[in-house]
Amino acid sequence: MQKEDKAQAENKVRIIPCSSGVLAIALPALYVLVLSIFCLTYNVIPGPEFLVLCFFIYAAYNKRSKRFVKDWIPFVTLFISYQAMYGLVGAVSGIVHVSDPITAELQLFGSIPTVLLQQLYRMPVLDYLGAFFYSVHFFAPTVFAFLMWRTDSKDYYKYTAGLAVLTYSALITFLVFPVAPPWYGVNGVTRILFDVDKSLGVPVYHTIYDLIEPNQFAAFPSLHSALPWLITLFALKVGKAKALPILIFPFGVWFSAVYLGEHYIVDVLGGIAYATMAFILAEKIIPYIQFKRTNRLSSEEAVNNVENIKRKQV
Repeated sequence: MQKEDKAQAENKVRIIPCSSGVLAIALPALYVLVLSIFCLTYNVIPGPEFLVLCFFIYAAYNKRSKRFVKDWIPFVTLFISYQAMYGLVGAVSGIVHVSDPITAELQLFGSIPTVLLQQLYRMPVLDYLGAFFYSVHFFAPTVFAFLMWRTDSKDYYKYTAGLAVLTYSALITFLVFPVAPPWYGVNGVTRILFDVDKSLGVPVYHTIYDLIEPNQFAAFPSLHSALPWLITLFALKVGKAKALPILIFPFGVWFSAVYLGEHYIVDVLGGIAYATMAFILAEKIIPYIQFKRTNRLSSEEAVNNVENIKRKQV
């Protein structure tokens, strides 16, 4: 009887983790399927917050729910505060700079690259390819954060810190130096994303820019260009040579941003510079500050211990 009970107990131990592992994949997959059907039926655009809920379901069935909530509070707080501030910045920002980026493009290239791309190379394949790469921007930061959290919590926190530096430095720039995109400031430039809407028969990008991204003068720096580069820098740091294929992502977004008429090349260069700065701050300076603070606290603790010993001796 004891052997049978022991065997049954072992079988239960084997079955429970297995079933939990299956549910951890099956339930998020079911959630995504139902959400996709709902969005397609009612022409709704899901935001990144829906992905966080999907990841929470996964964590719950992997017995990681407490850790997930604790680790993701900073990321979710960053996301919510950024979205709130983004809309506010768009409402209170000052004089819009329309001619400045045009002048910069003419000085650098002798022409407007967006105009050349649309006049010489525009075709339906590039329209849809550009729309695809440009759309990944809305979900990639959250998906990458989940992958970082699942594999390495130390780099996950650094990525979150870098994301905070990048988004808030960009917000400050949007506030003090609002810049119009090419489709607004250059005659002859088509906002191709809206043409894609017409061909699809669904106002996908109209909805996104009316509801999710209401600030149309947040062209410099290009966060569409900055976020893929920040993700790439952390991916290359963690994965080394194995992560090299990810370079397709930022290069695809950079080309799409210019081709679609959403950003000038100077906006893209600005986004790359901001993301690089954020990566360096998160990867080097923030750990350095933490190290100095730890040493200072250790020194203070050592001094207090010495003083306590002296008092006891007296």
